[in-house]
Amino acid sequence: MKVSILKKCDVEEMKKLFLDVFSNEPWFDKWNNEKQLNAYMKDLTENNNSLSLALYDEKGELVGCSLGYVFNWWEGREYFIKEFFVSRKKQNQGAGSTFLTLINNILKAEEIKHITLATEKTVPAYHFYQKNGFSVLKDSVYLVKKVSE
Repeated sequence: MKVSILKKCDVEEMKKLFLDVFSNEPWFDKWNNEKQLNAYMKDLTENNNSLSLALYDEKGELVGCSLGYVFNWWEGREYFIKEFFVSRKKQNQGAGSTFLTLINNILKAEEIKHITLATEKTVPAYHFYQKNGFSVLKDSVYLVKKVSE
């Protein structure tokens, strides 16, 4: 498997892969508005600090993506993963762990010090990330507030 910056020619395939992964168990996201989906993907992939990494299999087919941002912080640069997904056909076969290892090598070469992300505690991804060296910060929480109508 190989990791590289997501190629422009693979953006449509990336969206299909994203929808396939997150429209199914355990997420069941409802991306019914294509305009909203395109805006979201553009937000993730076309900002100055975006870092969109793609995992390609031995045949050169796109099988995973890590979409996020690089930020500067007092401890150094960090990569915040907003979306991380691997083809459902490749899940539970080590592809995700391999992807994270390859990402780590790229980030190390770019002198990025940390990877951060958020996920739900009730989904398999939570244990996947812990298995791959991520830890819960004991003094931090992830907060959300719905904007009043």
